This record gives sequence, C-alpha cells and structure tokens, in this order.
Amino acid sequence: MEVTPIITVAAIAASAFYSKKTIDNQKKQVKAAKEAAQKEYDLNVAQTKLALEEQQRKNKNLLQRQQSAYKARLGASGMSSKNGTGQTVLDTMQQEHDIEDKFLVNRANISLEALLNGINESNTRNLLSLSTLDNKSAQNTWNSLSNFANTAGRTMIK
Repeated sequence: MEVTPIITVAAIAASAFYSKKTIDNQKKQVKAAKEAAQKEYDLNVAQTKLALEEQQRKNKNLLQRQQSAYKARLGASGMSSKNGTGQTVLDTMQQEHDIEDKFLVNRANISLEALLNGINESNTRNLLSLSTLDNKSAQNTWNSLSNFANTAGRTMIK
C-alpha cells in the first residue's frame, strides 16, 4: 500500500514536467512565428520602397525625355523654352510629374501602413497566445501542487 502514493507522486511530477515542456515548446513556436512575421514585414517594406524608387526613377526619366523633346521642337521652330508658352508647358509637365510622384508616395505609404497593421495584428495574436500559455502553465503548476498536497494528505491520514 505504500507504493501507491509513490506512483501517484511520480505520475503528478511526470504530468507537470510534460505540461511544462509542451508549454515551453509552444512559447518557442510563438516566438519563432513573431520573428518570421517581423522578417516578412521588413522584406515587404524593402520591396515596397524599392518599387517606389524604381517607379520614381522611371517617371523622372520620362519627364526629362518629354521636356527635352519639347525643347527640341521649340528650338526647331525658333522659339525659346525659357519664357512664354514654352516655359508654361514645361512647368505644367513638371507639375504633372510632381502630382504623380505625390500619388506614388501616398500609395506606398498606404501599403506600408497596411503591412504595419498586419504585423501589429500578428504580434497581438502572439501576445495573446503567450498570455494564454502563461495562464495554462500557472494552472498546471497549481494543479500539480494541489494533487501532490492531496496525495500527501491522504498518505498521512492512512
């Protein structure tokens, strides 16, 4: 009859150990998921910025070609691009380019904001998971101690 309490204590200890081990593994998985989400976010930010820079470069080159072609036409017709209608057309081209550039920057900022919201949502879920795991760990510890105390109490009564 003295073997029963020892077996019970061993079972409680084993249960507590494996519960702790499982929870620790789950915490590692949550941490790895958070790191992966952060890395994906960083890569998406870099990709968005590169795409913006590439589009801005293309637009700037296009503007320069358009302005050069217009200046050449003005020069061929004997007009100057430094004043009058020629300058107004060149200024309008520049304004249109600036508006397009502002649109591209705003679109990139919205995309980056959406990415940030996604990573924040993922981090919130991970924090919630960690909190749940901590609660489970505390509950398992309390249950193991309670079971051990109950077993010890029953053994003493016998």
